[in-house]
Amino acid sequence: MNEFLKLRLMARKVLFILLLIIFSSCSKDQFLTETPSYIHIESVDLETQSFEGSNSQKITDAWVTMDGNFLGAFELPCTIPILTEGEHEFRISSGIKANGISATRIIYPFYEICDLFIKDGETYHGSNSNRVNLFRDSTVVLKATTAYKSNIDFLFIEDFEDAGEIISTSENSDTSLIKVYQDSLIFDGYVSGSIHLDNNNDFFELISSDFIPLNGIYNTSMLEMDYRCNHSFKLGVAVKSSDSGLINLYESIQVNPSDDWNKIYINTTYQVNIGSSDDQFGIFIGTVKSSSNETASFYYDNIKWLHQQ
Repeated sequence: MNEFLKLRLMARKVLFILLLIIFSSCSKDQFLTETPSYIHIESVDLETQSFEGSNSQKITDAWVTMDGNFLGAFELPCTIPILTEGEHEFRISSGIKANGISATRIIYPFYEICDLFIKDGETYHGSNSNRVNLFRDSTVVLKATTAYKSNIDFLFIEDFEDAGEIISTSENSDTSLIKVYQDSLIFDGYVSGSIHLDNNNDFFELISSDFIPLNGIYNTSMLEMDYRCNHSFKLGVAVKSSDSGLINLYESIQVNPSDDWNKIYINTTYQVNIGSSDDQFGIFIGTVKSSSNETASFYYDNIKWLHQQ
């Protein structure tokens, strides 16, 4: 046997002996998987005051922090394993799909950190400073509620319940916005707004009835809306020039059809930024009916435009 082979065999023996020493010094417990604790969050509810309109929301995710450490963003409902026990402080933020797009999941900037309630039997009791006591191999069920932050302006709320109009059809529109009172067509409350197009009236445009100045135009602005429709439509920001009085329309998004009522959060910050601090601002909604559709119907409710102070 040559020297090279002898050295290889010796090296293998040394390695084998070292592995025996290492593993013999390890206790059996070191190879056991650590048993986690669990928290379960079914959903996040929105609580509103009377001047904030409907409590309609589409909170899809919980962004969870424990003791200042970010655990992750979890699609609701969720059960989260946590490799610890005992009392810990949790902060849960409400996550949405900005512009209705799954790839743009964000913490909604206008909702507060959630208040947490711990399930005890069939009832819930409030958590002290959002502290939760965890137990190994056991699940703590939490109810989470949020509210709008205090540092936001409700630029307008259009729920179609009042006699006045926050948004109305423009002079360019082929057809008019009408209010519907039929229960099967209403999202909530007593009234929703609707638009109908056909081959003779194939274009509609809704626009803010009153334009308003904005303080801090570079601050975040979002538009919330409940809608159902069988045809896509466009939505964006209308900017009224302080110099000429002309109105320019800047599209934010094209919204796809939805057979059932859906909620969407639309980021209008960029389009507001196109204007200047001397301009006035509103929103617009509209579309031209596709030739492939004989008719098109649109229903709207709870349109809220929010702006960070």
